[in-house]
Amino acid sequence: MTSEPITKDEYSDRYVEAVTRALPADKRDDYAAELRSSIRDQIDDRIEQGDELAAAEKAVLNEFGDPAVLAARYSGHPLHLLGPRWYPTWRRIMRIILWSSLPAVALGVAIGFAVEGRPFGGILAPVVGITLTAGAWIFTITTLTFVRLDRADAPIGPWTVDWLPSRDLNEGKPSGRAERVAGIVATILAVAGLIVISIPWDLPDAGRLSVLDPMLWPWSLILGIVLIVAGAVLTARVRARGRWTTGAAVLNTAIATVWVVLIVALTVTGRLFDPSFVEFIDIDLDAQRVIAVCLVAGTIMLAGWSAVDRFRRARRH
Repeated sequence: MTSEPITKDEYSDRYVEAVTRALPADKRDDYAAELRSSIRDQIDDRIEQGDELAAAEKAVLNEFGDPAVLAARYSGHPLHLLGPRWYPTWRRIMRIILWSSLPAVALGVAIGFAVEGRPFGGILAPVVGITLTAGAWIFTITTLTFVRLDRADAPIGPWTVDWLPSRDLNEGKPSGRAERVAGIVATILAVAGLIVISIPWDLPDAGRLSVLDPMLWPWSLILGIVLIVAGAVLTARVRARGRWTTGAAVLNTAIATVWVVLIVALTVTGRLFDPSFVEFIDIDLDAQRVIAVCLVAGTIMLAGWSAVDRFRRARRH
């Protein structure tokens, strides 16, 4: 359906064409006629108020706004990728899938490249790239699935209180005597375990061996005990207060970072374990690489989880 342009610039005709272009062909003429009539009426109102014709036309079309938005309103098609009905479910599912799959992908790829005999520098970049690619595919496929459900107006079950996230029942409450005793016992066991793997022991048919490299003695034991005690004291203070603060989260992250730097640096350079001990238990080169990769990946993931969790708790308060 065509009509004479209101002004020489043909703003109204171009606007109507832009709006109706995406509409079904059988409804396009009706919407075009209705829209032109509405535009004409509002232009006449402005002219009666003293506006010039060209200025009135521009002002009216500016008030109508983006043609794509108006076309979506006419057709009933949303302009968002995922609507509010499915967004909370999509977010929950996305978190579960990503957190449960990507660490396993990264660890599996790292172990595979380590078994191939690649150096640490040749492992890190592919692991990061493959993990990010897997995350992108998971994000895209999951999002497109939910978009399809949203567009199809698929029914979604009603929300119930069973969907509420769980809370740490001890959070916000000062620790009791049992928790303090448990913390002391755990600290003692950790220090005892460090002593066992640090001090050389006389083993039958093997001589004097230690789990950790003897070149680290005694600083490995001293620094390890300092870090364990520092972490225990920090945890005790947090439990006594009943909540994590930003300062406590920063100290926890600093302690975890020191552990990561020490363990990763010593593992990558092959100076963490006693070579005689490794030879005594007869671990081949491939197994040593797998153990090293698992140790490095596990240390980084545990430290990262600890830091994120403590900052999350501090922010919640």
